[in-house]
Amino acid sequence: MKKEILYILCSAMLSGSLTSCDSWLGDTEPTDFLTSEQVWNDNSLIEGVLAELYNDVATNGNLDNDVNFSLIDDFMWCGLMNQDVESARNQMVEYSYNEFRYYDYKYIYKCNQAIESLATVSTKISDEEKALYTAEFRFLRAYAYFQMCIRMGGVPLITQTQEYTPGMDVTELQVPRSSEAEIYNFVYNECMDIEAGLAGNNNVTNKSRANQWAALALASRSMLYAGSIAKYNIPEINQPLQPGVVGMTGEDPRPYYEKSFAASKRIIDEFANNTLQGISSPSADNFYNAICSKDNNSEVLWTKDYNASKFHTFSFANIAHSMNEDNDNGSDLCPTLQLVETYGEIKDKDASGNYIVYEKRGDIFSSISDVRLKGTCLVPDQEFKGKTLDIQAGVAIYQGNGTYELREGADPNSKFEVADGGDGGTLVGNDGPLSRATYTNTGFNLRKYVDSTIGSSARGQGSYIWYVYFRMGEIYLNAAEAGMELGGTYAEQALKYVNLVRQRAGLGANSWTAADLTIDNLLNERRRELALEDHRLWDLKRLRKADKLWNGVQSTNTMLYALYPYRIVGGPDNNKFIFDRKIAPRFKAPRNFRIGNYYTAFEQDALDKNPKLVQNPNM
Repeated sequence: MKKEILYILCSAMLSGSLTSCDSWLGDTEPTDFLTSEQVWNDNSLIEGVLAELYNDVATNGNLDNDVNFSLIDDFMWCGLMNQDVESARNQMVEYSYNEFRYYDYKYIYKCNQAIESLATVSTKISDEEKALYTAEFRFLRAYAYFQMCIRMGGVPLITQTQEYTPGMDVTELQVPRSSEAEIYNFVYNECMDIEAGLAGNNNVTNKSRANQWAALALASRSMLYAGSIAKYNIPEINQPLQPGVVGMTGEDPRPYYEKSFAASKRIIDEFANNTLQGISSPSADNFYNAICSKDNNSEVLWTKDYNASKFHTFSFANIAHSMNEDNDNGSDLCPTLQLVETYGEIKDKDASGNYIVYEKRGDIFSSISDVRLKGTCLVPDQEFKGKTLDIQAGVAIYQGNGTYELREGADPNSKFEVADGGDGGTLVGNDGPLSRATYTNTGFNLRKYVDSTIGSSARGQGSYIWYVYFRMGEIYLNAAEAGMELGGTYAEQALKYVNLVRQRAGLGANSWTAADLTIDNLLNERRRELALEDHRLWDLKRLRKADKLWNGVQSTNTMLYALYPYRIVGGPDNNKFIFDRKIAPRFKAPRNFRIGNYYTAFEQDALDKNPKLVQNPNM
């Protein structure tokens, strides 16, 4: 009997001894399985295989697992106070060496098997279809290797299926780690080899299928990562037992930056024609729509899409309390004050340390011209879903001479009761903030990826907003960073690209000069533009800044901060507002990213099965 029955029957595990299908298939001819010939000669079945692999694309944060964003970005976990989640996110003493692990050779095996089967078994589909399918499987394989590489460093590079035959020497299936440079080069070469072949998907409205631009975007990102690791690696991040598997020490960064710039420029010139969606009319709504709206979208290149048969509950979990629809959840992830202040200065006190009084809660943000703030976050008094974000932490009882007694309450939508010496006005807003679950703990709520559609945050329904893997905002910033690193005429174009991103943000044309084009400024620009899109952690890692920024010592870099509004009671500014900045109440331990966290530890099981693997350093 032929054992290539059903493409998934015998997924292999690279890490060592692959299990033989014979051990459980036996000799009985199955009656309910499809043969390889059937699968690989039927378009709908091939696309079913593709759909499974697309669905399993690796990410660290996504709309189906929002909790991880509180570990990797400028967002705090304010959701249910499950102790495991609470300790892993808000009370974590240090990042685990197991964090961010992705080492999936079952996925690689499936891709390899598909590529080989299309070449040898598919005789009844057209050459054009076969070529497009093959390009998609190769793209998914390249993306998987990229995701493994940014987590693990160099990994075994396997591009053909490995099959175990009873009695064979299992060491033949054990493969040592390739260098980190070899993996990045493989990803790039695959992308460039298949990008033209993926053009067949360029006009497909469903952007969940990889197209030419997705391949070039992966080339752009992977080469930027490789270039920055080659340039900024530090001596502690090397593996002396197998030099080169991590760190890329000694690699020349310039060719990587050149390749990243070239791939980015091709997308800009050929896909977007030097435009960004919404640039002609900067606004918070247009920025939000460029990422979240599927209608006539010219920003997004590749996504994880959702539809009526597959929705997500991200809006249910992250909607502000006053805006929810028949649910008592919400506010899982809340933007931190640090993120909000990247968009512009917030003046809560004057130079003498005295509170600044504001007529309305939203006035403190009125001087911030970057529209991305309100396209990404909800701030006090901002409208969304036809309602106003009602954020008030308590009251500031006037004591004279510009001093106040701050008094908070335990319940939302509560009154400062006359019986308690109050004035009967609002004590705590309907949206908090409060130091308990399902209310913001930071004073802000999330807007990006939260659906404004009626019913999207209701029980038993959900949202169809897609999750973005690649979009034009990143491509412009990739080109800007690569161009800055290359210098000369490249830097001139880099300045043009970053200024277009900033122009879309409402900051005007040519807001940066050449002097502003630095790696730290570009890092912060990416922080603003790409918040909640699974970039922040990886940017800090590739630039070797994570251990310095998140160093385990309590500071404004390591603790997550909040901004709480208080209504003034009494005095000349009665019913106006002051703001108090503080460490978010539920956030207990400073972020502590250690040298060993730059590369995730291999599981001991993988090391045992494949003695040719070497563990990552500093574990």
